[in-house]
Amino acid sequence: MASTGVGASASHTADLKKTIRRLPNDEASLNRVLDDSIKDAYKRPWHRLERGLRLNRLRAFVEDEKKKFNLTQFESASLLGILQKALDKKLLNSKTTVIYDQDKEAILEIKGLVMHRGADNIMKYQLLEKKPAATLRKKKDDAPAAAAGLAVTAATSQ
Repeated sequence: MASTGVGASASHTADLKKTIRRLPNDEASLNRVLDDSIKDAYKRPWHRLERGLRLNRLRAFVEDEKKKFNLTQFESASLLGILQKALDKKLLNSKTTVIYDQDKEAILEIKGLVMHRGADNIMKYQLLEKKPAATLRKKKDDAPAAAAGLAVTAATSQ
């Protein structure tokens, strides 16, 4: 399917002109289009968000927790560090682990996140890792095969 190039070039030029007409011609309308696409990015389910968007939502979650529990700067930084490490380890990729409200564009809950204030009055955090349950498989009944193997070896040894 070799192309002469003449028809393809004319079609390509027409497509380019249509695309250019659709693009905003001033900076304000371009910014408006970009802002609309950014706003829509957070409307996706948690497991469909890119890593950068997830980090942004985790930072917002830490800020909410900071206000809710009156956390210090050190405690909120510690929480964010734990959540970032968990994200890197892919512990927060599941939509069942992170309860995310698409309408509010906010994390409501992170399952397995445990917070407790120690005797030194510093909030400690831990993210409980769920270990996958071992699947049990039934072993095939090897008794008939073993009996047949014994019969073969007994016959050959005689």
